[in-house]
Amino acid sequence: MGNLSDLSKKMILVIAVYAGVFCLGGLIFFRSIQALPFAGGVVAMCIVSVGKIMLLERMMKEIGASEGAYSTSKVYVHHFLRFVLTAMVLLVAGLLSFTALIGACFGVFSLPVSGFAMKYFPDVN
Repeated sequence: MGNLSDLSKKMILVIAVYAGVFCLGGLIFFRSIQALPFAGGVVAMCIVSVGKIMLLERMMKEIGASEGAYSTSKVYVHHFLRFVLTAMVLLVAGLLSFTALIGACFGVFSLPVSGFAMKYFPDVN
C-alpha cells in the first residue's frame, strides 16, 4: 500500500469503516450465527472494492506515464476486468454457503460510497 496515492488510501479507509459498520449492523440485525455469512459477503465484496481501487490507480499511473496516446482498448479492458471481478464475487457469494448474497450486494456499494465520501475530506481535490 506504500505506492498508493493519498486519495486511494482514504478511499480504502472509508471502505474498511463501511465494512465494519455493515458487519456490526448485520450482527445486531441477525443476533445469531446467521450474521457470519452476511459479514462474509460484505467483507468479500469490500476486498474486491479495494482491489478495484488498486487496479484503477495502476491504470491511471500507466496513463500518466505513457508519452503517446494510451489505447482506449486498454482502458476498456481494465474496466471490463473490474466488472468481471465483481461478477465473480457475486456468483461465489450466491453459490457458497459461507457467504450471503445480500451481504455481497451491500458490499458492492462500498466503492461508490467511498468515492462520495471523498467530498468530505477537505484536503482532497
